[in-house]
Amino acid sequence: MNKIHTSESLKALDDDFENFHYQLEDGVKYKLTKGEEEWLHFVGGRYGIADHLWENIEENEDGDLIYTVETLGMGEALEDDDTFPKAVMLSDDATLQAIFFYSACESQR
Repeated sequence: MNKIHTSESLKALDDDFENFHYQLEDGVKYKLTKGEEEWLHFVGGRYGIADHLWENIEENEDGDLIYTVETLGMGEALEDDDTFPKAVMLSDDATLQAIFFYSACESQR
């Protein structure tokens, strides 16, 4: 079974300089926090990043939302929302925001 990253597991790696451990590769899994889930439901249907997430999320047996990282699609959605590399209305303190910031790839369109 593939490891599923959590907010706690990634934040435990934080240091005083750079936090490149938020730079996740395609196929890596991340479990959204309850706050991130609330944000996703709130922005759903209004922003491309929400559509991208829903297309790449599965729900586990505990009802947790697990996002499978897809860096180019993430970047394209953020560009479509005119917010690259950050998601609109998502706190800068959110781990998911850090993942967007460090992982999203700019498209060549």
